[in-house]
Amino acid sequence: MHSGTPFAAHVLSKGLAKFELRASRTALTWTGLVLGLLACVLVFALRLGLLFVRSDSWPAYVLLGMVALSLLILLTEVNYFGRAWYFTLLYAASAVMLTATGWWWGHTADVLQIRGRWSEVRVAEVIERPRRQTLCQLQHTKDGTRVLRALDDCAHLAVGDTLKVFEDPEGEVRPELSAPSVSGAYVASGIEASILVAAVTCAFWAGGRWRDHAAPPPYPTQPYPGQYPGPSPGPFDGPYSGAPGQH
Repeated sequence: MHSGTPFAAHVLSKGLAKFELRASRTALTWTGLVLGLLACVLVFALRLGLLFVRSDSWPAYVLLGMVALSLLILLTEVNYFGRAWYFTLLYAASAVMLTATGWWWGHTADVLQIRGRWSEVRVAEVIERPRRQTLCQLQHTKDGTRVLRALDDCAHLAVGDTLKVFEDPEGEVRPELSAPSVSGAYVASGIEASILVAAVTCAFWAGGRWRDHAAPPPYPTQPYPGQYPGPSPGPFDGPYSGAPGQH
């Protein structure tokens, strides 16, 4: 890799490098659009996969690692083709936000929508944590059994308080004071995905535009001084050269 060339994982593949050289700007733009959509599909597939494996199990973390690695590889592509820090930063921010929304907010909303239920509980213990949200251990008022996950952001509650929470009986996600909005999670993910796709597409378009302007002409239009290694050719000394009447 030459000095000053942005790093990209695809330079390890001669096939993709050759594609970059022969592809038109339109083809590169469409390539960026497809790659951006593919990145979004991977994140949404992760969110769907978490409905079949628990988010606190090792298969879920393997899926998260695979998606994160794919997004990181695409980050190097955006950095290489866009050749501008703002494309790389915009893609990185949108990719992190999209993944975080699907992993936490979106998954919590999905789980509670599928098997969540309202339960009347009593605060059994308040856990103060420095510089972090307060946690509350809860018990069901009906039979005294303990809620599997603690309630967070509950500094306004005290031991003995009774309230209703929307909980997951399997304890995969924390209980909520209100039913989460699945539509809100999808709207947020849609906005973040749109920004991600736009960042990748614009980066590849800018890369094709940069390459078009940076490419040298295929051949010089006019000779320039020093072009030929030997001495410049002298005047033509053919059979008809010289003044009239000298032959």
